[in-house]
Amino acid sequence: MAKGNIVKLSYSSFTDEDSKNEIIRLTPEGVLCHRNYFYQKCFTNDGQKLLFAGEFDSNRNYYLLDIENQTAKQLTEGPGDNTFGGFLSPDDKFLYYVKNERNLQQVNLETLEEKNVYTVPDEWVGYGTWVANSDCNEIVGIEIDKKDWTPLTDWTIFKAFYDKNPHCRLIKIDIETGVAKTVIDQNVWLGHPIFRPFDDKTIAFCHEGPHDLVDARIWLVDRDGKNERKAHDNLPGESCTHEFWVPDGSGLAYVSYMKGQQERYIRLYNPVTNEDKEIMEMPACSHLMSNFDGTLYIGDGTGSPVDVIDTSGYKIENDPWLYILAPKTKTAHKLVKHNSTWRVLDGDRQVTHPHPSFSPDNKYVLYSCDAQDEPALYLTKVPANILEEM
Repeated sequence: MAKGNIVKLSYSSFTDEDSKNEIIRLTPEGVLCHRNYFYQKCFTNDGQKLLFAGEFDSNRNYYLLDIENQTAKQLTEGPGDNTFGGFLSPDDKFLYYVKNERNLQQVNLETLEEKNVYTVPDEWVGYGTWVANSDCNEIVGIEIDKKDWTPLTDWTIFKAFYDKNPHCRLIKIDIETGVAKTVIDQNVWLGHPIFRPFDDKTIAFCHEGPHDLVDARIWLVDRDGKNERKAHDNLPGESCTHEFWVPDGSGLAYVSYMKGQQERYIRLYNPVTNEDKEIMEMPACSHLMSNFDGTLYIGDGTGSPVDVIDTSGYKIENDPWLYILAPKTKTAHKLVKHNSTWRVLDGDRQVTHPHPSFSPDNKYVLYSCDAQDEPALYLTKVPANILEEM
């Protein structure tokens, strides 16, 4: 299948048997489809179109779904798309994604003209999610020394990769010129670089690896590589994960959890005051994403973490729910059951993860899961009474 091909979809819906909320399945049975990473832009600003990834042939490529018309336009073709890291530009004109762990590509959503923005040097490998600043004229990314690189196809390799302390560098790329500059260069596994929204000076990133081995996951650095600092010092038995900037730039939110405890916590770091505080207790959610100003969060309940070494110490009961979390009232609302298996599928550790987020108007939640068959995309409406808690 080639770029520009139009796929006709036919939605189906069903009612969650416990919450009685409706769930709309957007993608067909028997076709592997998933959303991008939870903090990467997937909806157009008007909420009428949606970026997703689908295997409608032998390759997994990007598509743009016209939600009302139930048609999806193919945006990329061929093998090698990083289908988690791609995102729509703030002006809804372009898709940016990485091809074959090497080429940062720009796709015009109208003409489908594709332009190479930057190519990773031969001695390096492009890793993980690459994120633009608010003006979308720069992108931060992680490159890993090819001599240290191993495809991360399961959680055993994840641990082994951490142990080797791979040579990594955090780079920033000028989209117009394609020129890259190194921000930091270390023999530490670096991941998840994210510009602070509306503040190009500040970049967050993480020390990647098993959560109970990484004693300080969340870091910040100025764009010139100076003022590198931790956002949080772990308490004994504490692990942290899945940090993201609240979209208005007001804080860096993340998940904290303790050894031997079922519940988890939303924490928030203020980059101006350096205050790091607990926002609220919540059920055992893995990923979190907030609405624009952090007045609501959406989280995906999970089971015992696989990205720790002490699996017995962190064992918990499986939680199959999506939760809307309201910091103002400290309330966790069950939305629907996602029932994801969280399994590694054909060497992909992420494809069954729900990765939920809100639509631009806060009225819907988007997520992926494999509860019915192949991973698929789902939408569910946010009850009006919850929106009143913003």
